[in-house]
Amino acid sequence: MDEKEKEWYSNKELYEMMVALSKRLEKTSAELEKTQVLIRDYNGLREKVGKLEKKIGEFSGKATGGKEMWGYIIGGIGLLLAILGWAVK
Repeated sequence: MDEKEKEWYSNKELYEMMVALSKRLEKTSAELEKTQVLIRDYNGLREKVGKLEKKIGEFSGKATGGKEMWGYIIGGIGLLLAILGWAVK
């Protein structure tokens, strides 16, 4: 067997395979960069959503507290009227 028969690929075929591999690696690298940007943006949005959920919880607590306060005020007025009604009789 001579040297040509022992080679699996010719130099031209190897070069073409290397070029194709290089192009695929460049494409993969570009996609990876896009993915990294998307992950960074997602993490930023997730942080903002967390802050907004915390603010909503605080506002809900304040609204509930305000409603409870009005309940105490109305109850106090009712108690005051009951005492006045009892004192007038």
